[in-house]
Amino acid sequence: MDRDITYIVTGCTGYVGNVLTKKLLAEGCRVRGFARSREKFAKVFEDAAPEVVFGDIADAGDVEKLFEGDAPFAVVHTVAKVSIGEGSTDELNSATVTGTRNVVEACLRHGAKKLLHISSTEAFPRGYFPDENLTDYVPDPAKARTAYAKSKSEADRIVLNAVKEHGLDASILMLAGVLGPGDYSNSHMTQMFIEFIEGRLPASVNAGYNDFDIRDFADVLPAVFERAKRGESYIFAHQPDKINDCLNVICGMTGRKMIPTLPLWVAYVGLPFLYIASKLSGKRPLYTGAALSSIRERSDFPIGKSVREFGYSPRPLEETVRDHINFLAEHGMVRI
Repeated sequence: MDRDITYIVTGCTGYVGNVLTKKLLAEGCRVRGFARSREKFAKVFEDAAPEVVFGDIADAGDVEKLFEGDAPFAVVHTVAKVSIGEGSTDELNSATVTGTRNVVEACLRHGAKKLLHISSTEAFPRGYFPDENLTDYVPDPAKARTAYAKSKSEADRIVLNAVKEHGLDASILMLAGVLGPGDYSNSHMTQMFIEFIEGRLPASVNAGYNDFDIRDFADVLPAVFERAKRGESYIFAHQPDKINDCLNVICGMTGRKMIPTLPLWVAYVGLPFLYIASKLSGKRPLYTGAALSSIRERSDFPIGKSVREFGYSPRPLEETVRDHINFLAEHGMVRI
C-alpha cells in the first residue's frame, strides 16, 4: 500500500466499510472515513480509528470535505441503501445513486488516483449471466429485477461513464452475499440468524444464494488497489448455498433443532401475511417479493478473474458462519 496516499472509505461504519477500513489501518495506511452516526462510529472503532468526516452522502458539500488537504487520494466507495423491498425508492436513489454521483464528481475534481466502487451481483440485468472475465457487463437499470438492483445498476453506470468520458481510474467490485464478523448493522442474514437462535424463526425456505466471507475480500484489498484495471469489473463470491446450510452450522453450535423448511412457492403465498405481521410488529420483514426473486436466480458466479489477478481465496462456509455467530455473541447481539 502507498503510504503517501490518503485512503477514503465511504460508509466506514457499514458492514463492508468497517472491515475494509480496519484492513487499511492494519496495513499502516492513512485512512479517512465517511459516516453518518457518531454513536455508531464510536461503537465500531473502539480502539484504532481513522480520521472521520460525518455527513450525508447525498450532500455534495459533505462529500467534498473528504478531500481536504493536498495528499493524493484513493477511494473505496461502499455507501448504498441495502433493501430487499422494504423502504422507499427515494431512499435508494438518495444514498446509492446521488451518493455515487457525488463521490465520482469529487474524485474527478481532485484527481483521485483510484476509485474502487463496491457494487453487487444483484445489479446484473435480468437474463444476463457474466462470463469468466466479466468483460460483457453493461449496467442496464431498465432490466433490473428489483428497486435495489436498479439503484446499484444506475450507480455502476455513473462510474463507468466517468471512466469512458473523463478517464477516471475506477473499477467495479461486484459482491455476492456478505457474511463473516463485522456486521454491526444487523443485515438481513444477521437478523435471520438471531431470530433462529432465539427461537423466533418459524420456518426456513428451500432456497439460497451465494455467500462469502468479507474477510477474504479484505485480505486481497491491497492487491485490488494495485492491480484492478480501469473500467473493469470483478466478482467476489464463493459458491451457491442454501439457507439451511447456514442454519445447520448454527444448530451444531447451539444445540437448537432445525426448523421446518418450506417450498419456495409456499413462501410466495405467505408474503401478504408476512407483510402484515411486519407492520404489526414494527420489525423489518425477512422475506419479501424482492428477496425471493433474488434467491431464485442463478448464483454460481465465476470468480476465476479475482482468483488469478488478486489471489482471492474464499474459505469454507462453515468457518464463516461460525465466526459470524461468535462475533454476534461477543458483541452482545445474541446469546448462545
